[in-house]
Amino acid sequence: MVSAYLLSLLFSFIYGFLAATSKRREAIMLPILDILQSIPILGFFPAAIYFFVSISPTKMLGAEFAAIFLIFTSQAWNIAFSVYESISMIPKDIEEAYNLFDPEGNLKLFRLYIPATIPKLVYNSILSWTNGWFFLVASEIFAIGSESYRLPGIGSFILEAASQNKISLMFLGVLVLAVIIVFLDLFIWKPISQWSRKYTYSVSPGEEETKEAWDVVIIFWEAVGNFFKYIFRFIKKINLRPALNFNFLKRFWRGKIANIFRKAVLVILLGLVGYLSFIVLKAIPSIVIQLKFGDFLVSIKALLYSFLRILVSYIIAFSWTFPFAIFLFRNPKAARFISPVIQILPSIPAIAFFPLILYFLLPFKGGLNITAIIIILSGMQWYLLFTVYGGLKTIPDDLQEFTDSFGVRGITRLKRLLLPAALPSIMTGTITAVGGAWNALVVAEYTTLNNKVYSVTGIGSVLNSSIASNNQSLFIISLFVMVATVFSMNHFVYRPLYDKIINRYRMES
Repeated sequence: MVSAYLLSLLFSFIYGFLAATSKRREAIMLPILDILQSIPILGFFPAAIYFFVSISPTKMLGAEFAAIFLIFTSQAWNIAFSVYESISMIPKDIEEAYNLFDPEGNLKLFRLYIPATIPKLVYNSILSWTNGWFFLVASEIFAIGSESYRLPGIGSFILEAASQNKISLMFLGVLVLAVIIVFLDLFIWKPISQWSRKYTYSVSPGEEETKEAWDVVIIFWEAVGNFFKYIFRFIKKINLRPALNFNFLKRFWRGKIANIFRKAVLVILLGLVGYLSFIVLKAIPSIVIQLKFGDFLVSIKALLYSFLRILVSYIIAFSWTFPFAIFLFRNPKAARFISPVIQILPSIPAIAFFPLILYFLLPFKGGLNITAIIIILSGMQWYLLFTVYGGLKTIPDDLQEFTDSFGVRGITRLKRLLLPAALPSIMTGTITAVGGAWNALVVAEYTTLNNKVYSVTGIGSVLNSSIASNNQSLFIISLFVMVATVFSMNHFVYRPLYDKIINRYRMES
């Protein structure tokens, strides 16, 4: 998890920086990033395992590389967009001032670009880290046909306990995972998030953080601070000075060297893209020969079943998240106590509960379908809740007072104020939620427990079963159908609808 996150940070800053500092690069790099973000990552995980296992000395090492790659792809695109957006949104007058007083650009990286990216980088890192938990557990308990890849970790521990019908151990594993996630959220991400606020230009409505009783967090970090103070005093007493001098970084980042570095990184990226494109184009003729029309029909049928599950899950998610978001918005005191809880809950990956849910629902008729819908629902509902609640919080106070003064209540208030204000956020949440649902399908529709395969008809199930049976034609066609559907929905349905809603219901200052 940490390795994948560090790789994501490195990639994201370089990619986002290059895209934001050149219109020519932006025209090439942004569409690529948009496509990568639209692709259901878990759909490629069987292929990723096959690739990394084939190039690694051992299968387990290949599975480890595949797991890191999977988590990396679940985090990197989101963080890269935040870097690009942060640098692109730097006020022109500030950038012009740096250009005037620092024409060679020696200070812009460390004094302007990096500080400007910190707030969004931290916020998107929290989201990406949360997203990474789901893929971490998925990568540890992933099985392809008869081949089972169980990496050392909490996810494989939960699966092992479930396969042996040790319910108490399974509960213990889930509890330990929840405690780790809560600890990281309270003691790592929350202080970092608070620290990042000093780099913001301004705070827009709805972004102010309510004062919460995090006394235990303060006490914890005071203890950590006192510990390091003691260490530093000890080092000072024995006259041990740090051997490293980081001033060389400033000397390194000079005009010509910086330009060479940027061009070198761009050449490497383009070289990698070109090499991968060459491999794909070279393989196309042999792939096309293997394709069968019957597999296309199977994939379309499976896609319809999966789409129906996503639709049912979305209806269930929206039916409770929208009213609940309104309740939180209308009751600030309740929100103050509930918000910390609902901020932590999404971090706990529902896939960790998959064996437990399956254990209880399997005896019932339609239990597998219900289990699949629960997993898909867990992958989308929090996106909706957070975005809708965030959208409602941006409603100006004077507009609320205006509607209150005229006695606007109930359905009229919902139609005239709350729904129009929330529509852009609903659309944003829908796009993100459905994207999460497509990823959840690969796990929700197919799993192996006690050396027995449990599956329902769907595109995720087809992807896994085609790998298990070594049916390359079915795998390629089903993956293409899934990616093409997601990409088409994003660009021909969501984007036009989103632009229309934004233009009509935008809040004007």
